[in-house]
Amino acid sequence: MGLNYTQEQVDDLIAHFLSGNISGDAQEILEQWINETPANQAYFLQLRDAWQMTAQPGNYDTLAAWDSVQQSMSITPVVKVSKWKNYLRIAASYTLPFLIGGGLVYAWSVSRKNDSNNAIVTVISPKGATTKIELSDGTEVWLNAGSKLQYAQSYNVRGREVKLEGEAFFKVHTNAQKPFTVKASDLRILALGTSFNVKAYPEDKTVVTTLVEGEVKIDGSNTKTPFGIMMKPHQHVVYNKTISINKGEQQKKINNPGDSSTATPIESQEVKDTEIYTSWKDGNWMVAAQTLDELAITMERRFNVKVIFKDQELKEYRFSGTFRQETLEQVLNILKLTAPLKYSIDNGVVTLQLDNELKNKYLKAF
Repeated sequence: MGLNYTQEQVDDLIAHFLSGNISGDAQEILEQWINETPANQAYFLQLRDAWQMTAQPGNYDTLAAWDSVQQSMSITPVVKVSKWKNYLRIAASYTLPFLIGGGLVYAWSVSRKNDSNNAIVTVISPKGATTKIELSDGTEVWLNAGSKLQYAQSYNVRGREVKLEGEAFFKVHTNAQKPFTVKASDLRILALGTSFNVKAYPEDKTVVTTLVEGEVKIDGSNTKTPFGIMMKPHQHVVYNKTISINKGEQQKKINNPGDSSTATPIESQEVKDTEIYTSWKDGNWMVAAQTLDELAITMERRFNVKVIFKDQELKEYRFSGTFRQETLEQVLNILKLTAPLKYSIDNGVVTLQLDNELKNKYLKAF
């Protein structure tokens, strides 16, 4: 076991961590144990997977969860069946909030060798979780649900470059000799000491950069329509990956952002409240005039569920507001206050359909 802890003590530490009821000192002990051997890491991750599977909304079959994890467990030490079935029953009583676990759960990386024989570190924050990590230079990174960050193991030796798929908030440690670079889709985003948010999910049509403070340069030289933008604080830039125009028209649009005569892949605006785009890292969810169709995508990532619309009309309803650590069902019940919808949750699938009775009440009210 190492660190002179019994199997039962380690299991208790893991269960308290996964349920969010662990003290700072106990978490440090758990981190030490996890990092002691690869077997310990694998053991923790497998129990975490069982915990998450059991805690999914609408899924309370602890025996099925246990059977599933037992099939995949090929390492030692072996978990005590009765003990962990009890822990999984505890997990089933939790309705998942926006944040599951925290930085510890997903902060370990997986390394592989690239062509130059330099190890690549990959940090993944899966759906239903957010992750915070600190890079070797002191730069802090928050990864949103369903996101992946990659960087060379030699990071900060010669340069500072990371590759992002998904959404991340960066608080960059200042180093004028080594600009910090984020590769997101076809863009390269360069910063010195600054705080900014990048949203670049592969399945999205856009790459969105929001600068909170400092200075950031967006290099779009590798896009279909090459461009370059130096961002100022509170600037919000949206790059549409699906639009392509000639270089002259693109530069004209960048120099004259108020000109709407030409379709362009770049939209830039100043935003007073950048928190709308960064609040997710603190466990909040700020919504500004978004359609239910757009909210459903975020919902799927935050709660690790699949959203199905039975009535397409529902997709067009718009919402504004702030959710603060609400559970999935709490969010849906809040949405019901302003949209005529009804929902069901079954094994991680959320089904939304029009509530005609509620719709008629809303029509009479307005």
